[in-house]
Amino acid sequence: MPTTASDIVYDCIVLGAGISGVTAARDLQAAGLKVLILEGSSRIGGRMYSRRDIVKKSGKPVPVEGGAEYIHVPEQERYKEFWQEVRKHGFTTSPFHKCGMGILKIPRNRMYFSPWKRTKMLAEVIVQPEFWSLPDALQKIQEFDAETRADITAESFIKRYAAKEGLSKRGLALLEYTLSAHTPGPLNEISIAGLKTDAIVDQLMERKELRMEHGAAKPFGLCGFDTLPGKIAEEFRKAGGKIEKSRTGSTSRKVVAVERLAGGGIKVITAGGQVFVGKTAVCTFSAGMLNPESGEGDAIFGSLLTAPKREALGLVRMGAITKFSLEFKERVWVDDNGESAGHMAVLSNPGGKARTFFSSFPKEHHGPHVLTGLLMNQDHDQIAEMDDDAVIAHVFEALGKIYGRNRRWTQKAVLVGKTGRGGTFKPNFLRQDWSKDPFAKGGNSYLAHAPQRPGRMLAKQAREALKDPRDTLPLFWAGEAVAPAFDRRYQPLAVHGAYISGRRVAEDVLHYLQVDGGDANGFGRYYRTKYL
Repeated sequence: MPTTASDIVYDCIVLGAGISGVTAARDLQAAGLKVLILEGSSRIGGRMYSRRDIVKKSGKPVPVEGGAEYIHVPEQERYKEFWQEVRKHGFTTSPFHKCGMGILKIPRNRMYFSPWKRTKMLAEVIVQPEFWSLPDALQKIQEFDAETRADITAESFIKRYAAKEGLSKRGLALLEYTLSAHTPGPLNEISIAGLKTDAIVDQLMERKELRMEHGAAKPFGLCGFDTLPGKIAEEFRKAGGKIEKSRTGSTSRKVVAVERLAGGGIKVITAGGQVFVGKTAVCTFSAGMLNPESGEGDAIFGSLLTAPKREALGLVRMGAITKFSLEFKERVWVDDNGESAGHMAVLSNPGGKARTFFSSFPKEHHGPHVLTGLLMNQDHDQIAEMDDDAVIAHVFEALGKIYGRNRRWTQKAVLVGKTGRGGTFKPNFLRQDWSKDPFAKGGNSYLAHAPQRPGRMLAKQAREALKDPRDTLPLFWAGEAVAPAFDRRYQPLAVHGAYISGRRVAEDVLHYLQVDGGDANGFGRYYRTKYL
């Protein structure tokens, strides 16, 4: 039988210690509430996960990102709240250009750029006339009017656009690649209205990515992206907040049941049998965790996973993503004595396997030399059931077709690693399959297409329906999956989106408790005015 963890009734219990959870908890605690965070894993950060046990430089660990890696939005007024948070904690950023020093391997490419046979520099490719239509295609998605036009899948959009514009086979391959290798859903499911809703084109068209650094991370400044939620959690603790997370190797603080109490409030039960009671609760679980098909949503929330939310979860789906990194002894990609330090070396191979890799530490000309792949869709599916040795061989072969020309291309010759007993070589590598993480069940969410029928929810409505707490009060919802519903300028698939959902849900909880006094009708009026 579950046992009561304490006699404390918290003002709010936050479920999950990702960036949305720690941000919401910090803001609520700072406003004078008594707040508890429950985290089923043994760490803080969620899908922000910096691994410090793989790569070293001068004998010191260098963080390799198993999850979120870059800031995707510029330091502009519309993202003011997020950037104020980043700067408040003393972080600096290094901008890296996505175009210029990359290599694109295209079928039947007859322009040779030695030593990259059958490849071209990315900056050279995009000025070729047959590829001029790609920005136009993305602009058409950006301008898609979901109010007056019926939604279609990305696959249908590509076919229609290719036929209308007369795309070459290479142009078609590049458009398919752009939408399948950079969004987490399959082309026959992704909603064009959803891409518009989620501002995905904004993210694709940004010319730079920004890497966070911190002066306290001596001597290289490479702090690890999960340092940001760590700093926010530290603020929360200092203000008197409490975090209950599982010990390493345990899931004792994993939430297994959430119930609405008859007299008001929320009861939360963990796998270890503890019971926690709050006046309110905030769920920051991923769409993969909530999805009824996974068994988690129904098992944990029961009737609180209402019919509209169940319908929304049929459209807000989690894409399978694997983060994969390999450390090299030298820069096998563009090496110009450090002149390209401000450019990411992006390998794009539309027709091959393991289609996109980028340089993890562009400005570190003298090392570490790490290529990282964000493997989605077909790239993820090809390796999902392979063991580690097979995945390394699969990726290494793909990279060798681009970078292995005119060199001895064996793992032991090119990669950093250790030779064990019997002469077996083990490379330094990272493999983080988020679909197999029990606290994520996927990498990022995407909006799926649903044929338009009377009474059926559309993709553009799904994230708002998932976020809406009015039928589940005093249980609120936040996280990456509902980010655009809190603020259209902020995207899912991104740290800044999850962050802003934490800020906004904290405002909503405070209004419910302190202004409306727990009155659902009063809160409903506030919510409609603010969001609908």
